[in-house]
Amino acid sequence: MDTTDPLISFDAQGNCNHCNDYLNKRIKLLNQNIDNTGPLKILFDKIRQDGRWSKYDCVVGVSGGVDSSYLALIAAKHGLRVLAVHLDNGWNSPIAAENINNLVKKLNLAYSSYVLPWNDFRKVQLAFLKASVPEAETPTDIAIQRAVHHYAFKYGVPYILSGGNVASEGILPGSWHYNARDTKYSHAILKHSRCPTSLFKSQKFGFFDEVYSKFIRRVKTVYPLNYVVYDKDLARMELERTCDWRYYGSKHGESRFTKFIQSYYLVVKHGIDYRRATLSSEICQEYVSRTDALKLLRKLPYNVGELDSEIKFISKKLAISSEELRQIIAAPPKWYFEYPNNNKILGKAYDIYRYLAGKEKTTSF
Repeated sequence: MDTTDPLISFDAQGNCNHCNDYLNKRIKLLNQNIDNTGPLKILFDKIRQDGRWSKYDCVVGVSGGVDSSYLALIAAKHGLRVLAVHLDNGWNSPIAAENINNLVKKLNLAYSSYVLPWNDFRKVQLAFLKASVPEAETPTDIAIQRAVHHYAFKYGVPYILSGGNVASEGILPGSWHYNARDTKYSHAILKHSRCPTSLFKSQKFGFFDEVYSKFIRRVKTVYPLNYVVYDKDLARMELERTCDWRYYGSKHGESRFTKFIQSYYLVVKHGIDYRRATLSSEICQEYVSRTDALKLLRKLPYNVGELDSEIKFISKKLAISSEELRQIIAAPPKWYFEYPNNNKILGKAYDIYRYLAGKEKTTSF
């Protein structure tokens, strides 16, 4: 990690706060077993036991990407009754749609799609872009939570399985991706761009929605990929072999918008290269050397030859001109702390929750 995170700090040995946090705290979240049994079996047995009165044992959000697809695969292999839920935000790549279709058929999964109202969602996305903050993907990220919780509530499912994992996502600066559950912040972004906050209703899943889910509906979110020795390349090969799954070319390339935001928009606007966070996690686990990681970072994360056509595609979908999108990209970058937010209040609320639950603080929330 480097100073593209404006809030980064370094100790006397030159180690940044992210790596120290990862090595001293976050890595403890791993409960791995080399043959994918042991702790994972115990977790899945409990999920099966708790879900015995429900139609499904768990809800798994699927995007067509590696993490969520492999999670659905191991859950199905362990006999869980999985309800696969896909958030349709209008940006799926054809390969992602094909992957989801093959996954559902090959694993015989129940499936539901949560479709966002496109015109509303498009305007919300555009508002976040105009705000010049890194959180261009917050509308999608929080809508995923709304989608999986919607179906968990609908069918009385006690568990949501998330593909989030410490192995490849253990380091992510708060300044790069501020808490999507801070509805005050999202509304401030919308008001800044004169976008009606009512358009955010189809995506919103805020702090109080989270409290309702955890303490009233008793829905638990768990992270099974932290219970296995998770190697994305090996996972990808198994998916290709068993589910006719296809790779889409880059991290989060299953979404045309996410690919554009992470591989180009954030790089040129904020200097944020998401590969740096992933590689930092892998360095901490000794999956890759720092020297090799730096070599990888010397290569541009986007294809210069495809850039014009990609900007035309994105701008057309957002119903703006290519020139307007280029102007948005060229505007001075801003950060979450430049807009009204509930950072302090939510930070204290999460601290209280961790204290009551006996959990150690590992991030800014």
